[in-house]
Parts: sequence; structure tokens; C-alpha cells
Amino acid sequence: MCESNIYLRDDEGDRLVMEDAVMVETEGGRISVTDILGEKKEFEGTLEEITFLDHRIVIRV
Repeated sequence: MCESNIYLRDDEGDRLVMEDAVMVETEGGRISVTDILGEKKEFEGTLEEITFLDHRIVIRV
């Protein structure tokens, strides 16, 4: 499968906020993430890391 987990990163570390993400879009400093069931979440931050082997996407907030 091609899904990834979404983590928010701050000074305290990484926090899992979504599993099974299939789409990530950015626009104007906002990051929109959609999971395999179509649920959508938006975050304000910067895309910091994508690790395909670990299915991990990190957003710095």
C-alpha cells in the first residue's frame, strides 16, 4: 500500500495526527491531508520530512 502516517513536529517531538493518508496538498502556508476514507484535515506549518520507506510525513508546526 502507498498510504503514509502524518506527524506534527514541534519542540516537544512528533505527534501522530493521521493514519493512512493518500494525498497531501499545500497552498499558502496551509497543508491539506486526505486519508484513504476521504477524511480531510488541514494544518498550518511547513512540510519538513517525507520518508517513503517508513510511510511517514512530518509537518513542522
